[in-house]
Order: sequence, then structure tokens, then C-alpha cells
Amino acid sequence: MIKIFLLLLSITPAFAHAQLTWHPSEKHNSGLPPSIRVYETTDSLDGKPFRAFYLEADLQDPQLTFEMHIGNGKRYTAAQYDSMIGPSVLSVINTTFFSFKDNSNLNIVMHNGKVLAVNPPSHNVRNKTIYTTRGAFGIDKKGRPDIAWVYNVGRKKKAYAYDAPATPDIQGTDTTYRQPNKRYPRGAHRWKMKEAAGGGPVLVQDGKPFVTVKEERMNGVAASHPRSAVGYTADGKLILLAIEGRNKGVAEGVTLEQMAKIFTDLHCEEALNLDGGGSSALYVNHMNTIKPSDANGQRAVPAVLVIRRK
Repeated sequence: MIKIFLLLLSITPAFAHAQLTWHPSEKHNSGLPPSIRVYETTDSLDGKPFRAFYLEADLQDPQLTFEMHIGNGKRYTAAQYDSMIGPSVLSVINTTFFSFKDNSNLNIVMHNGKVLAVNPPSHNVRNKTIYTTRGAFGIDKKGRPDIAWVYNVGRKKKAYAYDAPATPDIQGTDTTYRQPNKRYPRGAHRWKMKEAAGGGPVLVQDGKPFVTVKEERMNGVAASHPRSAVGYTADGKLILLAIEGRNKGVAEGVTLEQMAKIFTDLHCEEALNLDGGGSSALYVNHMNTIKPSDANGQRAVPAVLVIRRK
């Protein structure tokens, strides 16, 4: 996507932690195709116990398919999605934020080019309706990845991507709080993805940390937590990252800023935070990677990104 940041709507902080050392995960890699590799680390992060895994997959491997699956009004664990889809599954990672009340996805989901769920249409802030674009990850029909600020427009809820996150209240220059459409904010274009899932905030743009928490109006995500996230490299490698947390003395989780630095260390062009906490799960080769933070094990979620053999 086009990158125009209008002097950067947020100030990118300095990230100083040392680069982590990653090692191949023997048990997770056993039997996987060579275009998928899994790596793990237990290096401390900024002096705190840390544990994480990432999966790297070649988006252009003709023997792989990358697709979103939803629970159709229900929630399932990563292991349950794995079992329901069948033995062709190689990995499953959670994606969207969701409602515990009705199991609905609170971010965009697209499958085979069809919009199954939409990004938040608006927020109420101090009795004003505020419209924001929200981060999303997608793969087009040619296997090309993108991370963008996305809004669903019109009766058919078509996805549009924007040059920068729409934040009229933060900029202080737009008092109309207009709803995003085909031409506003500036730079809008149809986001023609085959598969997509939202989350937020965006973590990396142009290979540099660019964490848009304020612009996407996301609250309660700043502290160290277990986390899931997605990114990609310039040479077409998908990166799925799962960070363990709330495991005292073993893994304390990570902040968004720390995670952005991890993605840039892995040479990602763009990266996006997904739902975290108890929802975080990266299930590879029919096995967990990180230890779930919920006492009852994996949390059931309504949408996942699946990699499987064709």
C-alpha cells in the first residue's frame, strides 16, 4: 500500500532492547514442508523472563493455502479448528477481537474475497461519534500480503484501505468527524483481498516501528501481555508470532512497542497486533507452542488464520 504518514500521526519511540536469539523448534518442525519453519526463544527481554515462537511460511509456495476460518456464531479453540478442518492443517493462529456475549468478530474477516465481518464502524467519545480506521492483514489472490488501516464502506461493506489511520480528534484539524468513504480520508482505495483478518493496532510500517494505538482508539492494550501478531517480509515470507505471558518466572509477556521491535529485527515490512491475552495461540503440527494463559487451557475464538496443505 502507499505510505504517506503526514509527518507521522504518532511519535515513534526508541526501542532499545537487545535482539533475541531464535532457534529452530525441532518438535514443531518435524514433518512440516520445507517452506514452513518454526523458531523459538527463551532469551530474557529487557531483563524479564520471556518465551516466544514464530512461524515463517513462504506465501508463494504453490502447495500451501492460507485461509480464514470462522465459527459461524460459535467459538472454538485452535485445536478444535485443527481437528474440524482435517489432517491437511499445518498451523492455526487466533486473529480478531470478539464479543463474549454473542461470539461475534469485532474486526474485519474476509474469506474467498467475501466480507464475513467488518471493522468497528464508530466509537462514542465524550458524547461524540468518532470514526476510526482499524488495522487489518490480508492476502490477495496472487498471494501478496498487505497490512492497512481499513474501513468497510456502503451497503455491501466493501473494504477500503487508507494511506494513514483516520484520527480527526487527535489531529485537531477536522471537527466534522466524517465517516470514512471511497474518497475520505485521502488516499482511499479498494482493498481487494482474498483472505483477511483485523486486529490492531498496526505495529510496523515501512520496516520501522509505527504503533498506532491512539489513532486506532484502542484502550487497555499497552501493558505486557501474552500476544499474537502477524507480519511479512519483503521477500514474501509470512511471520506468525505468539508470545507467552502471565506465566510467572517463565514468561511475562510483551508490550506493543517491544513486539514492534521484534518484528523489525525479523526484517518485517509491516506487522499487526491481533487479539492477545487468553486468546493467544499458535498451534503448529497439531501441537501448542506457547502455554495458554487461561487456567482452562486454549480459549475458544470465533476466527483463525489457517495454513494447510492443498
